[in-house]
Amino acid sequence: MNALQQLLGDQLFVWMIVFVRIGTAFTIMPTVGDAFVSARTRLLLALAVSVVVAPAVRAQLPPVPGNAFQLVVLIVGEMTVGIFLGSIGRLLMGTLEVAGTIIALETGLSNAQIFNPAMATTGSLPGALLGWLGLLLLFITDMHHLLIMAVVDSYATFVPGAPIPIDDMANVVGQLVSRTFLLGVQMAAPFLITGLLFALALGLLNKLAPQVQVFQLFTSIQVLLGLFMFALTLAAMMVFWLSRFEATFIEFLKPL
Repeated sequence: MNALQQLLGDQLFVWMIVFVRIGTAFTIMPTVGDAFVSARTRLLLALAVSVVVAPAVRAQLPPVPGNAFQLVVLIVGEMTVGIFLGSIGRLLMGTLEVAGTIIALETGLSNAQIFNPAMATTGSLPGALLGWLGLLLLFITDMHHLLIMAVVDSYATFVPGAPIPIDDMANVVGQLVSRTFLLGVQMAAPFLITGLLFALALGLLNKLAPQVQVFQLFTSIQVLLGLFMFALTLAAMMVFWLSRFEATFIEFLKPL
């Protein structure tokens, strides 16, 4: 009976430690961690993945801690790794918000606000549309499998119980923030160029024909031209973002 109790206790400890990392990552990362996924569904998915993954990573887990303090330290470390993994995917989704905000400013739609699933907050109309399309593409292309596999494969990089490389994590997050802004500007580059040329043309028109109501002409044509450009470049922008999402996610999950 004592051997059976010890076996059950060890197995529960393995499930708990694996669930802490996976559950924390699933709470933050896009797709399974978004607001439209209920907390119960997210919890059941994390439990199911933990039960499946636990036997595969059991050899990499430390033994049962001898006291409560060591157990708390181990749990906090696993939560930190889960937050880091989920934040990588969430920051990559922020690229769509950056691009959408720039597009909204250049097309005159910055005053219209709507819920943006990519950032789980209120944002511009173009940003919300890009956010919904980004989530849809992640599911259509099975990219959410990459997110789940990245959490599972992280046990080879972040061994439970080992010291957490906080400096390396901070460097990765800093590089990823700059990469996110750069990709967002690259996606919105056609709108920046078109908006600059359009404003220059209207400025020249104002000098040549002061009697023309440039402001009224600018606001109406700006929206029309912006929607036309948005329709032309939407597919290319999403393909560009999806390829960079996959490449960047794999790059930042290489062993440190």
